[in-house]
Formats: sequence, C-alpha cells, structure tokens
Amino acid sequence: MKVVHVLNNRAIEKGVADSELGFFLSNGNGGFAHFATAAEPTSKYQGFFAKIGSGFFKIVESLKTASEEKVAAVENTGYSAILHRSSFYESFFMPQHRNSLVYQLSMEIPVELFFDIRMANDFRQWGRHYSVFEAAGNTTIVQFTKRTDSREDNSSGNAEYDIFVAIKHDGFITNSSGKWVRRSYSLDAKRNSAGERHVYKAATINAKTFAISAAASAAAAVKEANSVFNSIDKLKKSSKAHYDKLCTASSSSSSSETAMAANAARIALDKLATGEGLYAGLPWFFQEWTRDELISSAALPAAAEKKVVLKYLDKILDDGRLPAVIGSSYKGSPAASADGVGWLFKRASELVEEKKFSAAEVKKVKAALKKSIDGLLKSHHKNGFITNGKNETWMDTDFNDDGRKDICIEIQAMQLQMYGLMHKLSRDKTYLLLENSLRQNVRKFFWNGIVLADRLNDYTIRPNIFIAAYVYPQLLSKKEWETCISNALNGLWLDWGGLATIDKSHPNFRGSYTGETNESYHRGDSWFWINNLAAIVMAKVNKNKFKDYIEKIVAASTADILWKGAIGCGSELSSAEEQRAEGCLNQAWSNATFIELMKSLKANR
Repeated sequence: MKVVHVLNNRAIEKGVADSELGFFLSNGNGGFAHFATAAEPTSKYQGFFAKIGSGFFKIVESLKTASEEKVAAVENTGYSAILHRSSFYESFFMPQHRNSLVYQLSMEIPVELFFDIRMANDFRQWGRHYSVFEAAGNTTIVQFTKRTDSREDNSSGNAEYDIFVAIKHDGFITNSSGKWVRRSYSLDAKRNSAGERHVYKAATINAKTFAISAAASAAAAVKEANSVFNSIDKLKKSSKAHYDKLCTASSSSSSSETAMAANAARIALDKLATGEGLYAGLPWFFQEWTRDELISSAALPAAAEKKVVLKYLDKILDDGRLPAVIGSSYKGSPAASADGVGWLFKRASELVEEKKFSAAEVKKVKAALKKSIDGLLKSHHKNGFITNGKNETWMDTDFNDDGRKDICIEIQAMQLQMYGLMHKLSRDKTYLLLENSLRQNVRKFFWNGIVLADRLNDYTIRPNIFIAAYVYPQLLSKKEWETCISNALNGLWLDWGGLATIDKSHPNFRGSYTGETNESYHRGDSWFWINNLAAIVMAKVNKNKFKDYIEKIVAASTADILWKGAIGCGSELSSAEEQRAEGCLNQAWSNATFIELMKSLKANR
C-alpha cells in the first residue's frame, strides 16, 4: 500500500507493507472520526464520534461501498483523508466546529451506512432502537432512542436519550429497511478487548457526496447537514488554512521525512483539541489527563501553553496534587496524580524563565506553588522524601510492581524543581534548604555511582531516570548523567530505536504488547513519549556520545508518525520486540515530545 502525505502544499510518499492503516479527523470541539483501510471495521472505537449537549456519542460505525476493490493508497492532507482504490477514491472530511462528517466519492456508487449510536464508553447491547425515514431535499434521517432493558439494567423501557442523524446526499436511497449486523472486531480481540457487537445497517444510498450530521433533534441535524452540504468547498478551504498555519515555514529541508513528521505531529496534536483542553489520546483516551496535557503543552505556542498552565493553577487539591483526569473519568484511573503537579510547575518554570507571565500571573504561580508544596509536605512527606500511592505515577498499572507505590525517583526530582522555583520566586531561603536537603537524600539513597534507583531501595532499571534528568538536571553532574544513562541503556535499549519500560533481563519483561490485560503495559512496551524525552535528555547531556541512540529514536518516531498505525499521528507505544504502532493511535504526548525533540535538536546544533 502507498502512503501519501500532502501538508502545507508539500508532499512525501512511500510504499509500506502494512495493509491495514487508519486515519483521524477532528472538528476542534472534541468530535473526531477514525476509520481504517481494512475491508471491515477492526475496532469498536472506529467511526464518527460527536459531542452533543453534555454527552459524547459514537454515531457512524462505518461506510461501505458496493465495490470490492482494495485500498491501493491512503492520503493524509491534514484536513482530510483520501482512500484511493483502482477505479475511484473516497474522501473523508470533518468541518471545524461542526458535528458533521463529509464523505465524498469520485463516482456515484451504492454506499451502506452502519450506525452504532451510543454514549462513547457505553457498550450495552440491549435497549437500542432505530428508525429511518425520509425528509425533503434528498435527506435521510436516522432516529436512535436508548431505553433501559432489564437484561442489563435495573429497569426496563425507560427512555434515556434520543439522537438524530441527518444524511444529506446528492443521489437516491435504494434501501432503508434496516438490519442488525454482527461485528467481530479483530483489532479489539487482538488487544484482549471485547471484540463482538451488533451494529445497525440503516440504509443504502447511491450518491457521490454525503453530509452526515448529528444532533439532539431532527430539525437541528437537518439544518446542519444542509448547511455543511451547501458549503463543503468553503469549509475545506478554511480547514486547510487552519492546518497549514500549524506547519513550520518551508525551507530547503522541509520535504524531509523528519520535517514532514514534525508537521504531521503538530496537526495530530491539534486534532486532540477539545476547545477546553487536549484529549490524552484517541480513539479511547478521550479525557483530559492532567499529566498528559501538561507534558504536551510544551509543544504548543507559548500563549496556548500559558493558558494550560493557568488553568491548572486553579485545580490544585488540598494535599498539593492535581486530579488525574479533568471533567470526566476513565475506568480504573486514580483520583489524583502524583506527578501532574510536578509537570505543572516544570512548565510554569519554563514560562517564568522565558518571561511569558505578567507580574500578576507570576504572583498567581507563586501562590499556587506554595499551596502545592505545603500540601505535599503535610500529606505526602515521609522520612525526607515525597511519597505516592498505588498507580499514581504515569506507570499506573497493577502489573507494575503493585502500582509502583512509595518513593519514586521522578517524584523526588519534581519536588526538587518545585523547591528551586519557589526559592527563585520568593527568595525565601527555607526552600533552598529544602532543595539542598532533598537533593542530598536522593543522591545518598538513589545514586550508587552506576545507576539511579527507580524507587527507594529498588534498582530495577526503568526509563524514569530520563524524566528525573529532564525536570531536574542538577541532581547529577553531566559526567554522572553520562554514566547513569549509559548503564540504563544497557538494560533498556531496543535495536529498532526505543526503550523498554523495564530491564529486558527482568523476569517481568514482556516483549509483545498484551493490550487491555496490561501485562506488558509498563513491563516491556516502549512508549514513544519517553523515547523522545530520553533523546532530548541525551542530546543535552552529551549529543556526541549518544548520537546513534538519538538518531535511531528520531527515525523510529518518524516512521511511526508517517508510515504506521494511524498515518500522520504518533502512536501511544510499541511492542518491545519489534516496532509496531499499538495502543492509542493518536497520543498527545507522543506527538508533543516529538515536536519538542525536533526543536531541541535544532537548538543544540
């Protein structure tokens, strides 16, 4: 299959062995579309999703043409995705700030429309009722009503909500009888996630252009579908201009793979914008995770990064921490994040250094920082260190050493940089004393001259030392960091260009991604964000000594973004044994840290 990227009027293409690739589109309000090149959908998380009222819903499951021709090429233009077949092509587009999907073909052909309307994370099978009817002006309306059902609920027949979908088209309907179809989702099954579901084939429409809009009423859906249908070219032009602005200015090297990957990552990161923040990842981390958003904010323009930081200054809890997830929850997520607040003040310190805050904003940073330090010392301080509970760091799975609780290296480094920032802002020597005391303790109990312990009394080699070096490089001298990094790489390095999340010789190491069972999640799987962060650190410590590692990480992340998984997007992770695009296929911090890495390498030339 050929993969083509055309961004800001520059193109790059390559033939790839993978026959199943995907793509993402976004409306900038939290709605998104995720489809793939396979003949049938491979995941229940593929489709068209939209925010309607206070809810977040899946709408379209898939669109299937009558043709049996396979996809020969997939094209990413940033604002649209095009699937090229031998005799025709399909184009997908989501207008900015509209709950709509535009689907166009190069020739008129019958298209089957499948729906799986539900709250995005509601996988109940019963109590789903569809009706299909025609409206004026070549418009088909699908009404969905969700009712409770005693086979899954405590009651039966109670209406929960209605969703209306209007399909405006330029052809004619050939079948609207409706039919339930059983799906077996191969990718979900591979991930050890529930892989079967019934979806609704609502209609077959013979047409070239479709505007599919979702709303809480039929009138609103029809109005939007008509509006979008009648202004597709104008909406595409506007979206293209929006995404072109995100790309770096053209230069003699701007057609290179790494430059194209950086621009693709900027667009992919923007596609995670909700209007209020950033999703952690799509298609299933559609929540605002504190640490993910703060880590990713460094790749945003300074004004946008400042907006993120100021937002979180108001969300510090009484114990000095931040909530793990903002505005919603995710299954199994802890209430609080042990490292989110450290990332907050890492980003705040950068903006202070760059003089991006007003005097009033600096005062606000100082007050929030004092509240955080006071709360952490009162609630999470033990024997001279800052503690965390089970699953409260970014390595947040039970399979990971009982949730990696107690005293972790990066949490101490974050506390150290918070003390340093507070001393800088207040000139109160109390914080300098706290910084010096904790630094001495960490060096005494974590640093053995060979590697930094991952946790107190735990010298298991993990990549968290790179987080410590990133947020508080003063912990060790450059020579000590060289030694520490070199010895860590001996245990973690993967020849394809990544880092394992645990020493490859450890009995818990898993070489292949195990999906929702989490056995490999932080016990082998290589995360692109930590790989990129490690390259940033290595370049700052000794770019010549670690040159080969840095280049391989850049190459691996570039390949992931351009040629694997969801094209143009940074994947969450890869199996350790060989590079693959796995986990969430558009992950905020994977995109953001790659952008930051490219900027860092340019600055360090």
